[in-house]
Amino acid sequence: RVGRRLALPMSVFMRFARLRQPICAAILGAGGTSACSYSYARAQLDEPTKPKRVIHQVTFKVNADIEGDFKYWLPGYLKKLLELPGLLGAKVLSSSQPSTALPAVVFVLGGPGAGKGTQCSKIVEAHGYVHLSAGDLLRAERSSGSPRGQLIDEYIKEGKIVPVEVTVKLLAAAIEANGGKRFLVDGFPRNTNNLSGWQQTVDESLQVAGVLVYDCPEEVMEERLLERGKTSGRTDDNINSIRKRFATFRDETKPVIAYYEHQGLVHTIDGTRSVEEVWVDTQEFIARTEDKLSLVPSAYTLHLHGTAAAEPAYNIEALTSRIAADVESRWGNGTVDVSAECFSVQHSLKAFELESLRAFD
Repeated sequence: RVGRRLALPMSVFMRFARLRQPICAAILGAGGTSACSYSYARAQLDEPTKPKRVIHQVTFKVNADIEGDFKYWLPGYLKKLLELPGLLGAKVLSSSQPSTALPAVVFVLGGPGAGKGTQCSKIVEAHGYVHLSAGDLLRAERSSGSPRGQLIDEYIKEGKIVPVEVTVKLLAAAIEANGGKRFLVDGFPRNTNNLSGWQQTVDESLQVAGVLVYDCPEEVMEERLLERGKTSGRTDDNINSIRKRFATFRDETKPVIAYYEHQGLVHTIDGTRSVEEVWVDTQEFIARTEDKLSLVPSAYTLHLHGTAAAEPAYNIEALTSRIAADVESRWGNGTVDVSAECFSVQHSLKAFELESLRAFD
């Protein structure tokens, strides 16, 4: 009689009748269906079980000039990747449109007296970049007479690097206050601590478009600084402070340059020549940088489904390293950025407890 009322074949009715109480109650018209379903779901959430599945979310940021090749490469690569033990399947969630470009920063580095400030002034005049000198910001704060300014004064007199928290906060505040799209950050990051502080504080909201390095022998820089000291009024333009600053650049800034060289972001210019000769090379760098910035990366998101067993072949660290290495071997460094995170599937709640919905396991 119930089967006739629902207009279902008996075989279908019997199949539903074997399901758990929530779906049975719904079909048979028993009271308390909502409460029963809620109680079951609540129990599932309140009593976590050991995860059986994981989802690795992998994000690719792809430079526009190789995006066509990337789209062609991805399906075949995924089939190969899924041969790793424990991986069950993959879904490409999105191929997003290019996002709005982030403000771009060019770090300008070189020993004291290499000509950074002179070339930055010319870039500002010719190309409209905003010039932020870490040294100028520190000196302005130093002259303010604030407690932070007194701390800065002690470090500068000793030729030491100011604590990263101070420098990064001054730079971040100046960038935010300006609201522009192109920035030259002169004399920063000066050491790996500066670099780490920058990445932790503002790296997600800005893009490093390049690192411009002016190379100049110490004897040439020393001569320039001593000459400048005659009129600059700067207390650090004396022979003792100058040589301490040279040592700081050698020991602490050059490793930062090496880090960015590995990322393919460094462009080195011979700073011993005349201002106009150096300017020709500087303009070429700016032109190439602007061409690169006009190619806004597209983002692709991938979900890799796997078992929760801690297989070394596909844990999140090994998986990210493997994919990044495969990408770099095909297109080189800096063309595709790879990031990933892992999620454990704690609960799979199915509509009406339908066991046939295997996709939600």
